[in-house]
Amino acid sequence: MPNKQLIINSQSLSTEQKVVSLLGCVAHEHKTEMEALVSRHGLSLLQLEILHCLDQAPQEELSVGQLKSKLIDDSPNVSRTLNLLVGRGLVTKRRCTEDQRTVYIAITPAGHDAHERSDKELSSMKTALSSAEIKQLYTLLQKF
Repeated sequence: MPNKQLIINSQSLSTEQKVVSLLGCVAHEHKTEMEALVSRHGLSLLQLEILHCLDQAPQEELSVGQLKSKLIDDSPNVSRTLNLLVGRGLVTKRRCTEDQRTVYIAITPAGHDAHERSDKELSSMKTALSSAEIKQLYTLLQKF
């Protein structure tokens, strides 16, 4: 865990540099906590994000290209991660009959359950901020 106090007390960093550094530290801390929470369900954050995109899709399946365009993180590991999810029975793959290059992905009932359990776990994360501070931080973060 990064020592944020070193950044805060630094005499050589401008306030803007401190803010950027602290954002990185806080993001790292929260990502680590999120990874630990979803790993209780045997998932990585990328696997959960894929399940989330598939579960929220208006159609029953997405092409791999459509799925990649919906992901927050532009990970090069999507194909490998999809194969892991298929192997665990959380998603299915279907090759398009008209265009063999296109593969469709659909979430299974087990994938839906894993998504719901992990989302519930993540919703337990809290901050030490007041409601007003959360709103203020949300407004500020939208500017990045």
